[in-house]
Amino acid sequence: MTALTRRKGTSAETPAEETAADAAARRSPATVPLAVLACAVLVVAVGCLFLWHQKAEDDAVQHAREDGLAAAQSAAKDLLSYNYRTLDYDLGKAKSEMTPAMAKSYTEYWKIFRPSVEKSQTQALTQIQVAGVTQAAADHVEVLLFVKMISVNAAHKEPQVDTSWPRLQMKKIGKRWLIDGPRMTTPPPASSGATPTPTPSASK
Repeated sequence: MTALTRRKGTSAETPAEETAADAAARRSPATVPLAVLACAVLVVAVGCLFLWHQKAEDDAVQHAREDGLAAAQSAAKDLLSYNYRTLDYDLGKAKSEMTPAMAKSYTEYWKIFRPSVEKSQTQALTQIQVAGVTQAAADHVEVLLFVKMISVNAAHKEPQVDTSWPRLQMKKIGKRWLIDGPRMTTPPPASSGATPTPTPSASK
């Protein structure tokens, strides 16, 4: 009875239970380092992802600066140059380089401006002297230009030279950069028989 009682009252673990406990004890010291390592790997991965995303954004903005600037310089010539003999062609070419909203504004502008151009037989040629990007994002840029416009008309056979600093807002639509602003405004009254030149307004 004494031996039987001793066997029933013992708290000793079976060999199988002892093996599992020993294995768990052996694994425990490695758990914390592994958790720390996993966290470190996660932090590094997140950091790399952030840096990759930031570089991609920076590259996109840089491409926008280059492509938007080139498009603005080309489009500005068509926007500000015209010949009374070929107005339909000139205006159509300019509008092909604009967003729909800008093209609508441009059309309304020329409804007012066109009669005076045809009456005075004005021809205007615009040359881009300097251009630079003042604001940029991946899908839009603002470009400041210094332009020289040379014009002649029936009243002034000798070329008249004017300079100005227009700003163009360029927007990326698909793969193209198009003029999106500023909206055109009604030209000021002509003075001394000269025909005013179409100039983008200072704001939309």
